[in-house]
Amino acid sequence: MKILYGWVREFVDLRLTAQQAADRLVNAGIEVASVTALAPDCKGVVVGEIEAIERELGASHGHRLLLCRVRTGRERYAVVCGAPNTKVGVRAAFAPPGAVLPGGRRIAAAKIHGVESQGMLCSERELGIGEEHDAGILLLDGARPGADLVATLGLDDHVLDVEITPNRPDCLSIVGIARELSALTGARFRPPAVALKESGEPARALARVAIEAPDLCHRFTARVVSGVTIGPSPAWLQARLRAVGLRPISNVVDATNYVLWELGQPLHAYDHATVADGTIVVRRAREAERFTTLDGQERQLDASMLVIADPRRAIGLAGVMGGANTEVTEKTTRVLLESAWFAPASIRRTSRALGLRTDAAYRFERGADIETLVTASARAAALIAELAGGTIARGLVDAYPRKRAPRPIRLRMSRVKRILGVAPPVAQARKILAGLGLTVKARGAELAVTIPSFRRDLSMEDDLVEEIIRVWGYDRIPSTLPGGTIALVTHPAALGQAQSVRRVLVGVGLAEVVTHTFSDPARTSLFRRPSDRPPVELLNPLAQDASWLRSNPLEGVLAAVATNVRRQQPDVRIFELCKTYARADETGEPTQPGSTGKSNVSEPARTSLRPPSNQAGLTAPATTEPRWLAIALTGARGEPGWSGGRDRVDVYDAKGLAEHALEALGLRAGSGSGGALGGFEPDCHGALTGEGGVILGEFGEVAAALREQLGIPAPVFAAVVSLDAAGAGPAAPIRYQALPRFPVVERDLAFVLGGDRPPTAAQVESAIREAAGSLLRRVVLFDVFRFPDGRSSLAWRLLFQAEDRTLTDDEVNAIQERIVRRVTETFPITLRSG
Repeated sequence: MKILYGWVREFVDLRLTAQQAADRLVNAGIEVASVTALAPDCKGVVVGEIEAIERELGASHGHRLLLCRVRTGRERYAVVCGAPNTKVGVRAAFAPPGAVLPGGRRIAAAKIHGVESQGMLCSERELGIGEEHDAGILLLDGARPGADLVATLGLDDHVLDVEITPNRPDCLSIVGIARELSALTGARFRPPAVALKESGEPARALARVAIEAPDLCHRFTARVVSGVTIGPSPAWLQARLRAVGLRPISNVVDATNYVLWELGQPLHAYDHATVADGTIVVRRAREAERFTTLDGQERQLDASMLVIADPRRAIGLAGVMGGANTEVTEKTTRVLLESAWFAPASIRRTSRALGLRTDAAYRFERGADIETLVTASARAAALIAELAGGTIARGLVDAYPRKRAPRPIRLRMSRVKRILGVAPPVAQARKILAGLGLTVKARGAELAVTIPSFRRDLSMEDDLVEEIIRVWGYDRIPSTLPGGTIALVTHPAALGQAQSVRRVLVGVGLAEVVTHTFSDPARTSLFRRPSDRPPVELLNPLAQDASWLRSNPLEGVLAAVATNVRRQQPDVRIFELCKTYARADETGEPTQPGSTGKSNVSEPARTSLRPPSNQAGLTAPATTEPRWLAIALTGARGEPGWSGGRDRVDVYDAKGLAEHALEALGLRAGSGSGGALGGFEPDCHGALTGEGGVILGEFGEVAAALREQLGIPAPVFAAVVSLDAAGAGPAAPIRYQALPRFPVVERDLAFVLGGDRPPTAAQVESAIREAAGSLLRRVVLFDVFRFPDGRSSLAWRLLFQAEDRTLTDDEVNAIQERIVRRVTETFPITLRSG
């Protein structure tokens, strides 16, 4: 938000430069991004009055060229001007010969159509103070001829670009910043003086207000100003609006924008003649109701949106933008002035749903001041009467169905000392809080504080402690060493689990990625199976392509693979520690992604990242958040080099990395076929199982259809590990094992598998381990050979070793015979010889 420093100084007596004031605000927690000089880069530009138009010289670019006589006090100049608003009697910005305009452009006398032009009448754009040019020269009604332009427009000033956090809407105004600086410096604060002269009919005879949605509109006031004449605002007001980034429109509209910036209260002016029966109805929009806003866009509304209406139609989008059907125009003679309070959540939803961001919505969605709106209405009415003439009807129409109750807080100075380690005297604490606009009464070592309506961020005692130290100065907090007993920190099991997995995977060359939790419905459907339960859908998404929560752990890593491949990085080896989100079923049990249970839910589960109380009438369903490790590989297995290294990754790389991660968690996994998650090729999809057949993870090749949709041309292999399942059982204890003292005995065994239902390699390996006993140290499948008739030969290398002796051939032969006997008796396979 742009704050004009000279405007601030009208309400507080400051002897600080703009930069010094900005530093004070920053130290108090209000960020000031920049301090910029407002004065344009021009010299010698003054106010000139057009005394006469001597003759027409022809045309240029479609405009008449007029020879004007311009007066700047005692001096007179002959000036050629083609602006459409050139006429006798107007006062405008004038650059006489010798003046310098922005960009170093020096003005000199020049001949135009054979006539010498002694200077230049300037537009906003030529002066560098605005973008307006087509409307003509910058008019300065009421300014003294010969006066310096910068001083006349108040441009010898600075603009503070202030970044206000959402919890401090009271600082979204000139007065709010002035109040802060008053408290920080001790300078006297002077709120705006409102001199309201009312006459004629009472406002209640000219306007009526009915609030049909009191939950969304807590207060609505209306004033009436009659006999106005619509025209341009004076130069000083236009200059102020331009300085803060607003475009001048007309005296009435500019007055409401001026008060918006000054007091922080959005207002809206309606042409009273276009409001049916002079009656305002605050109601919810009808489903699919269509409404044209001031920007000329027709918009379709829904029943969650609040509108301002008359008995016949909608005339305004509450808190966001007015309607084209009641716009103030040159024909307007009577104005109905709105000043209201709307529920922040309602304005935020409406603004985002329609993609309509306005200064009014920006303030309402952060919380306007329900009490200040009456003062703002009076200030705007008085300004309209001053700028546009007319009379203000007596009183105002004030519909206030839900009156705000005072909010008292007890502040103990002992609490201040306990939180900060230091506390100011009671009198100083009282002065600080009173300087911030709070009502304070001292009761011994306690303060009874009543919170004003504009400080919605103050709700408890510790908030007042923060206000005291913020103003008193954070540098007053003493530097002390902590005392007392220091408790040892115990990390959550999930954190240690994640650290272990991260360490081993980074150690083998994988890169960790962190992706968004939100997902695109169009993309998520590619990961799903028909039997999957519906995903969790957000009630208020930031965008349509981020409206679901992740339901499959592979979504993030595959999106990262696709991004890298599009950027000519074909070799990708990544992992992610992530969560998925699933809806709990009717019994409260979590539903994991890929569950084969039948779902009776036909629509996506809808939830919100805010508490349900913020969603009027909506309740978020219970959800669970399973934790996962996701791995994705594509391209080369290793870095290319002169010695080779161009082998491609395959499914066994993904499986091995998942097993490696499980080993880091103290788990040894077996292999099985199939799996529950979608996104894999059906004939290249396996599971990693633990004790009791519990599925710890899955691995396989990513489905080709999914790859193609993501734009990945090469095969991708992936694996997932359920960190919840891995952490459910007891971790294997860490035991010390001495280095072996005795040699290893190595034997190779090959078996021929055939028949209709041959066993898997994992089943054979499990039987080998069971039969071998404790002397088997390692078993490795090192060769697979396929015969022409469809049979396969699988060869394992077995390593035997004892801790207390050297094994003899007889001992190893006996174990080998036991293994062969167990395997051939258990499965329809034979030992391969030769």
